[in-house]
Amino acid sequence: MDRDVNEIDEFMEDLANLTDVSDYLSSSDSEGRKEERRIKKSRLIPFYKTRKDILTYFCEEKLMRTFRFDRVSIEYITALLEHLFPKRKTKAKRNLRPLDMVLIALQFYATGTFQTVVGNVLRYSQSSVSRSISWVSLALSLISHKHICFPANLNNLKIQFAEIARIPGIIGCIDGTHIRLQRPTVHEKAYVNRKNYHSISVQGICDANHKFLSVCATKPGSCHDSSIFKCSTIGKKFKAGDFGTSIMLGDSGYANTPFLIIPYNEPTEAYKTRFNAAHKTTRCVIDRAFGILKKRFNVLHSEIRMPPVKRLGTITVACCVLHNIAIDLNMPLDDEWGTDNTDFEDENETTECEPRPERADAQRDSFLRRLGNEKRQLIAYNIFRRH
Repeated sequence: MDRDVNEIDEFMEDLANLTDVSDYLSSSDSEGRKEERRIKKSRLIPFYKTRKDILTYFCEEKLMRTFRFDRVSIEYITALLEHLFPKRKTKAKRNLRPLDMVLIALQFYATGTFQTVVGNVLRYSQSSVSRSISWVSLALSLISHKHICFPANLNNLKIQFAEIARIPGIIGCIDGTHIRLQRPTVHEKAYVNRKNYHSISVQGICDANHKFLSVCATKPGSCHDSSIFKCSTIGKKFKAGDFGTSIMLGDSGYANTPFLIIPYNEPTEAYKTRFNAAHKTTRCVIDRAFGILKKRFNVLHSEIRMPPVKRLGTITVACCVLHNIAIDLNMPLDDEWGTDNTDFEDENETTECEPRPERADAQRDSFLRRLGNEKRQLIAYNIFRRH
């Protein structure tokens, strides 16, 4: 009996020892797994940290070169747009922050590089880059009416333009430019311009400080500038007399009207020649405005590869909004950013014919041309008859 008791005691002691060993091994295995997870997590920290604090990795000079805005301006733009971004969570329950989306879009506008390159630099996937560009472009276009508009008081515009070359009553200069795009799959021929490449035709009106007052970026490249102006909202407002006796200056691609004055064609009188010189000096502000726009945002200077075509208009308007913001915030323009094509190869100095209007419209247009010729003659004779 005593022997049986002793054997039982020995068995229980051995069992206790085995339990202690098992607990020890389990504890060691658990600690090992925790250590392995800790190491993996530590390797991920730098990646997420660079996303959260990405601005700290750029000096001011590199910020300007990469995004075209300084730190304060980028935060200002983000504050303007963040309430317009949709709320979207990824599977990992992490949002694309508004600041991140703005940085992605700004670099795309500034460089015009492929989206994968932008994503590699900022460490985002191509889909995140594409989504960010779309959201930021749309948000900027939604606030464009606040940043691209005529001021309530037009007198300041007239004073600033008159200081250039003495022509009175000017509130803006109008012109068009082409934004190159990939060959579209729908209505392809409509987007072929007179220089035989695919584009959208962008109409812009600017003030004496190169800020855009109106932008229309919805027409294909084959559309004539004067036709775009007629169909545009701003063109209809001028025709309806919403701007009173105020005038704009345009090149010979437009019709001469009481509200849009173009230069004389081969003038013989001295005062008309002087008027043409003053007209050219004043009107070139719109050429410079487009030059600055394309220099600051190189995406508009190169071929945009983002279907569908309608997104190009949104991107163009977005860049124009940022252009005006940059002027308001006194952002510098670096000569190293690109070539400044201020004359754009005389894009509107063309003999291309405007589509023939209907009979009633033709009579109305003829009447407007006669009034425009009389107004131009009055300005030229009264202002430039004497030196």
